[in-house]
Amino acid sequence: MCVQRIEDARIDARADGRSIQDGDIQTACQQTCPAQAIVFGDLNDSESRVAKAMKGPRRYGVLEQLNVRPSVGYSRIVRNDQEEPDRV
Repeated sequence: MCVQRIEDARIDARADGRSIQDGDIQTACQQTCPAQAIVFGDLNDSESRVAKAMKGPRRYGVLEQLNVRPSVGYSRIVRNDQEEPDRV
């Protein structure tokens, strides 16, 4: 996951005398995704974008029923399965 970008953000934050903030790291896949479907950040920061996404109602994790706690979450696809009403 873009180790070079992560290290670059760490070095910049350390040089500024601060911790890494939400949005400091942007992976290559995140940068190229026009839908902003990929979120990367600190799950320990409850105010971060990724922590909020992981608590969302559409989120699910693989193998959660086995009490595995992965650090990667997925969002369910929302589809409108209702047929459109006839237009007059």
